[in-house]
Amino acid sequence: MHFKTSNRYVRKLAVSGSSYGNSPSYWNTGWTGLSNHTAYLPADTTSGASYADLYNNPFYGNNVQWVISNSYARCDDNGGVKKSSHQIWVRFDGLTASPTTAPTSPTESPTAAPTSPTASPTTRTPTTRTPTTTATASPTGSPTVVPAASCAEHLFRGHTSSGVYTVTSRSGSGLPRKRVYCDMEEDGGGWMLLYSYNRNLTTSRGLNSWTLPTSPTTGYSHSHLGSALGYTNANDVLDVR
Repeated sequence: MHFKTSNRYVRKLAVSGSSYGNSPSYWNTGWTGLSNHTAYLPADTTSGASYADLYNNPFYGNNVQWVISNSYARCDDNGGVKKSSHQIWVRFDGLTASPTTAPTSPTESPTAAPTSPTASPTTRTPTTRTPTTTATASPTGSPTVVPAASCAEHLFRGHTSSGVYTVTSRSGSGLPRKRVYCDMEEDGGGWMLLYSYNRNLTTSRGLNSWTLPTSPTTGYSHSHLGSALGYTNANDVLDVR
């Protein structure tokens, strides 16, 4: 299962973590299949939980589910304990049509870089924004680099390798920073990993709420943008995959 959607309800769910007011039409229409997508869902969605987060049955159909829990995980199947690798990614607005022409940040680079996806990215027309690599001068006269607020902004600054980056949280004071995993290749890049859950038939691991995962292949972390980074507006999110 590999798809993206820009449905406002789904974007709001990524921000707030609340699926109140859910509807099948939010999932089974308006989505785009990405590389290697062969699943029945989300096209066969007939219902969705109205009490859960993104990971707990937000969309499902007859004998097909998307759900992860401490005891089982299901992806386009139903019943039993399954092997599973669940990932949810978000992309913020703010890319340019040609990210490679954007100015680069002076120092930031990823701390890890996995193998690039095999699929070619699809064409999209993002919104142009003004780069924020330089702010007002510090007392000593040296320029102060404004930390990137998202993976999309890192891509805008010219960072094209997937890996772990630092972003600035919008919550709290003093511009607190978070380490996040960015996919800079799939579907144009700029994706931040929001949920990651990997398990096999013999391993069950508790979900680590409020923690953003820093690997798409290991770890059991999930959060939503409100608790993790202080986002409150669904319009800040371009799409979810």
